[in-house]
Amino acid sequence: MINDFMKSVAQFSDPRFRKVVLIGVAGALATIVGLWLLIWFGLSSITFFADGGWLESAADWILGIGLAVLVVLLFPAATVLISSLLLDQIADAVEDKHYPTLPETRPQPISEALISGLKFAATALALNILILPLLLAGPVYIIAFYGMNGYLLSREYFELVAIRRYDARTVEAIRKSRQKKLWLAGVGLTFLMTIPLVNLVAPIIATAFMVHYSVRLGTYVPETAV
Repeated sequence: MINDFMKSVAQFSDPRFRKVVLIGVAGALATIVGLWLLIWFGLSSITFFADGGWLESAADWILGIGLAVLVVLLFPAATVLISSLLLDQIADAVEDKHYPTLPETRPQPISEALISGLKFAATALALNILILPLLLAGPVYIIAFYGMNGYLLSREYFELVAIRRYDARTVEAIRKSRQKKLWLAGVGLTFLMTIPLVNLVAPIIATAFMVHYSVRLGTYVPETAV
């Protein structure tokens, strides 16, 4: 597992890896700055105090600081979201370099991708709501957080790479047959997602890692192809 992680990190010299990182960062900056300007101009056209003066100036400064904080908080999430749309390119890069003899990927119907995404979103939402009361229990919540997200991330990234060669029903069956090993990998990915700055490229590392890990487990493609 550690070797799979190291190979994933080492491939950041690949131009396709750097391209996804740059698109994610640039796209997030453009999106958030555009949103910030839109909100700022909208709020600046509103007068909060009829008499103006220092109260109006103070309100403008507070709103400006608040918007700046919002930009900082949203930037990592926006970067991850945009780069996540390009993760197929990361899987392609890993396969081209390390597994050039793998068979061609299959075309994935839009309906299949949509259903799979909705199922995952519903599961993630339900589980996150389920553990919220554990916030009152301190360390218990931390254990539940890593355990639950280990399941969610292992499922998300395994399905992301496996769906390229299997239909959704087969992917689910394979995932369940290797669930414990995939869950352990998911816990490691969850830890990665919680490290500041590293979390900006965590989806890229996670995708590359899951390609290596799944091939090694014999779950990414039929055994005869591996």
